[in-house]
Amino acid sequence: MTIPFRTVLIFLSLLMLSACQYNGETASVEEFEDVGPPLAVEVTGEGDTTLALVLPFAGSDALVSKQIRNGALLAQEMLSDGKLVLAVENGAGADYKALKNPALVAVYAPDGKLSPAPPKKSVTINIGAKPIEKGGLSIVAGDMDSLVAGLRYAAPSGAPVVILAPESQSDESLQAIAKAVSGTVEVVKYRSEASDKDLVALLKEMTDVVAVGFVEGDRKVAEVAAALKKRKVSPLIVGHTGWGTALVRNPKLEGAIIARPGGASRALVAQRYTAKFGSAPGEMSLYGFDIAAVASGLVRQHGKNGITRKRLTSSQGFKGALGSFRFREDGTVERLYEINKIVGGKLKIIQSAPAGF
Repeated sequence: MTIPFRTVLIFLSLLMLSACQYNGETASVEEFEDVGPPLAVEVTGEGDTTLALVLPFAGSDALVSKQIRNGALLAQEMLSDGKLVLAVENGAGADYKALKNPALVAVYAPDGKLSPAPPKKSVTINIGAKPIEKGGLSIVAGDMDSLVAGLRYAAPSGAPVVILAPESQSDESLQAIAKAVSGTVEVVKYRSEASDKDLVALLKEMTDVVAVGFVEGDRKVAEVAAALKKRKVSPLIVGHTGWGTALVRNPKLEGAIIARPGGASRALVAQRYTAKFGSAPGEMSLYGFDIAAVASGLVRQHGKNGITRKRLTSSQGFKGALGSFRFREDGTVERLYEINKIVGGKLKIIQSAPAGF
């Protein structure tokens, strides 16, 4: 594998659900309004095993917390068979003593901090891209995992690709991305003040690359993509899950691809969610659903002591509303991706995610 680096000094990421196809976009956080008062400890359900959700019902985080809570409530209702207790704790002032020693604690902590610490016997899942404590897990795949999946789709036989990254991105992280893509990968780094014309100039002589992947998700991306399209043989533009709606809707990015976690069961969950809560689920709702779904499945299959780190890190993995995933031993999550193409300002699935690992 060839991974050359170029620093350019210019002014310059067990539950089997119905296999329904998802053909739309989930609602954004901004579309959720009435959150209600902050929760203290809200306990629902029966059983000998407790899943605790620690969510900050305060400020702007309250909107996301409501989505996660609602998704988990739906999964508990659909899948727990009356064997799982769901305890929702307000992370703004968490008091784990009020809980019955949960077997699994799911935490949404935008600042990456967990205070106070959950019971030591529990397994902690962070609703984020990295574990927030030793031995913990994380359920959200990073944007660079998405970029890797997109580039591997673009160059399945190891054809040359370029990763365009700001100089603030560490060489270590970029080497990891390039290694995961495999094949012939050239990383081009640029200074933050580089203009889109500067970036196009960097790629001028790279005429044999089949794809260009962008680490950033700013407006420069669209201008560079537009310039690359003017080539006689233009490379495929590869984005990632960090690209916002503005980029997806930009006509200059028509035809670009983005790898997203598989959503074969998303439509079914969205239908049930909308019927129960009166609005479509956001992505964070689906993470909440998947956590409670995994917990429910382990308890149903293995009893009240079924939730263990060993079972959670099984190589078999799980299937949920956001497709197939499994936890690595280091606590990060590995997901299977579907490939989406930007068509008319929307994401269209052009290749479904694999069914399983």
